[in-house]
Amino acid sequence: MKRTFSLIELVFSVVILGVLFILLSSPVVQIYQYSFKSKKTNGIFFDLNQALLSIEKIYQSCVDLKYTNNSFECYLSANDDIFYDTSLKKLNFSGIILENDKMFFSPKSNFYTIENGISKGIFSNYKDMHSIKKQKIYPSDFLYIYSLKESKIYKFKINNEDKVSFIDEKKFTGLYSVIYAYVKIYFKNGSIFIQIDDLNYHKNDFLLIKDVSRFEIAKENEILSVKLCEENQKECLTKWIFI
Repeated sequence: MKRTFSLIELVFSVVILGVLFILLSSPVVQIYQYSFKSKKTNGIFFDLNQALLSIEKIYQSCVDLKYTNNSFECYLSANDDIFYDTSLKKLNFSGIILENDKMFFSPKSNFYTIENGISKGIFSNYKDMHSIKKQKIYPSDFLYIYSLKESKIYKFKINNEDKVSFIDEKKFTGLYSVIYAYVKIYFKNGSIFIQIDDLNYHKNDFLLIKDVSRFEIAKENEILSVKLCEENQKECLTKWIFI
């Protein structure tokens, strides 16, 4: 009889322990699932945010922006990259073309100089951006510039610190912005790509982010909104950019 009670007690103990295990493990499983989902969601938001920051960075260098509801394209200005003198903490070019006796010049622009056999000036910085080894002034050295008044592209050769010669017959005077590429950001097959045209007939496409269900661009007043949605969990993130 005592052995029978012991067996019954053992069975009850096992049942009670099983029930307690189920009751206690359920919150643990839920917490784990919630933690895993939160971690995955945070990872998704991080990827979406990084993509939006990249888009904003490109937009900040845009000249002549064109956009649709799921793409935008523009020329990339090189002004902030090649004209900024870190020692002087200021931009060291005028950004204007003037004409004097059929000679074109951009005053105080510090285009190109050679000191102790080393090339200096903003054109050297421009060539560094394209990974071109700078040894001397070649006849084909040139810059692409964008006329802010005419909204046209011009191409000129650097002669010295501030004098230039237009390569084509087209010439102009006035304010300009130096450009070094044409970029397009577009949505295709659930991914967002960046296409970069170096203005010398070379185009390359790069993946910015994949697994995207929506890429929307809209303008309201003077604010541009860019919205990205992740494909699997349908998480979305929007960034507002002042135009």
